[in-house]
Amino acid sequence: MSRAEAANIEDQIDPRQALAALGYAETSEPLRIRGGWDTLIWRFQTPDGRRHALRLYFLPGREEMLWRERLALQACAAAGLPAPRVEGAGVFQDLPALVLSWCPGAPILSYVEKKPWLLLRLSRLFGQMQARFHAITPPPELAAGAPGDWLARTTPEYAELAGRLSGLGVRADALIHLDYHPLNVISDGSGVTGVIDWSGAAAGDPRADLARTYVTMEVAPVPPGPLSALLNLMRSAMMRFWRAGYEREAGPMPDHRPFQAWAGATMLDEIERVIDRPGVWGTREDIEKVRRMIPVWQRRGAR
Repeated sequence: MSRAEAANIEDQIDPRQALAALGYAETSEPLRIRGGWDTLIWRFQTPDGRRHALRLYFLPGREEMLWRERLALQACAAAGLPAPRVEGAGVFQDLPALVLSWCPGAPILSYVEKKPWLLLRLSRLFGQMQARFHAITPPPELAAGAPGDWLARTTPEYAELAGRLSGLGVRADALIHLDYHPLNVISDGSGVTGVIDWSGAAAGDPRADLARTYVTMEVAPVPPGPLSALLNLMRSAMMRFWRAGYEREAGPMPDHRPFQAWAGATMLDEIERVIDRPGVWGTREDIEKVRRMIPVWQRRGAR
């Protein structure tokens, strides 16, 4: 999708009309929330004082994205783990939409940027929460197509990476996020208040989810800002404490190195689909960085 096409979609959306179509006729003025790359998001408040999010899906495959997110969030609610609750669903101008409860706080990365002394605590919580989600039995609807459905999420040039994983006994018995990183985990500074953006959720193998988190934390671009250089320097420390938190909750972290090249290829596919969208801080240089790292991850996984 070109930058012009993406901008045109947003210009055509009146969030108040979308909310009215979904049964929310009386709300505060919707506030556009920046940061998400694959959906349009607004925050709004209902007369009872509660905050909510309107999430519109516009990329190709959007119906499946909403379907996966809704199933994953329902599984999280049943398990009592922090994630948005689904409050409404429908279609507006041919775009699927969800209304979700609002998770108070800010992304963990934002807290670490403003209060670096919280890095150890929040990074450990980040790891612990991922382990807790991996303990959830995925909905049978997600399990029906797994693991083939999520293994295929690479650009065509890297399709063979999925085949190389077939001999590793790939599992499909855990709820995995496949975009779990410090911008998708919300905190109030003391605990995790929500894990968001489950549009890529699957019934899968924790090693695949851990690999995706690892490669994202290793090379993904950080949001622009005065402290972006500091965040880049903190990557290795966050990764170390993430691992410590995961192992505190679940025992030794499984070896995810054989999945890292595949995980990098899935991230490459997602970045290439949104790189020209307004508000996306990734660049073509970031794409080439991921591409250069895939052979490195392959060598790691072959050891």
